Amino acid sequence: MLQALLHALAQVPSVAILAAVFALPALESSTLIGVIVPGESVVLLGGVLAWYGRVAWPDVIAAAALGAVVGDSIGYWVGLRWGDRILEGRIGRLIGEDRWARARQRLQRKGLLTIFAGRFPPVARTLVPVLAGHARMPYRRFLAGNACAGVVWASASVMFGYFAGDAWQRIEQVQNIVALAAVVALALSVAVLKLRGRRQRLGRA
Repeated sequence: MLQALLHALAQVPSVAILAAVFALPALESSTLIGVIVPGESVVLLGGVLAWYGRVAWPDVIAAAALGAVVGDSIGYWVGLRWGDRILEGRIGRLIGEDRWARARQRLQRKGLLTIFAGRFPPVARTLVPVLAGHARMPYRRFLAGNACAGVVWASASVMFGYFAGDAWQRIEQVQNIVALAAVVALALSVAVLKLRGRRQRLGRA
């Protein structure tokens, strides 16, 4: 399955891969799509493709970090401008008051630390920038936590995917060795059974 996917992605230009790695994290908070589709999915895949040589891993990290910072900044300004409408509207009801309340409490208690820590859980990552804007947190303070968290999150996600590609390749190598060993063992078993049958026939004769 993975090999088929990688073969298909091998036809995709590296620029398009980096664009996707930038786009999904950028859309998480700016459109609230992160409640449904977490940005790690494409970032992890970008790390795997970096292991297979399709893109350079520093470029994947840069694209993911930039997308995270830009998307969260847009989410901040969306919350500043339309926060009340979002919280009271259909999207707010879909997300649920409990999630909004928990994110709001964390933001009020810990401020900058919440901006940093909120980058890692998928749903919190989507809501915290909107709430920061709605709470009118100073943008420079928000940007400081957002930028640091975006770089750490992007680096960790890409490298996890990178080493997952390494692990997958090792698993494939082990599978090939096991398969070869199984074939050899089967061939030896058949040879031993035939040899025993021949000896039994000769003994009867």
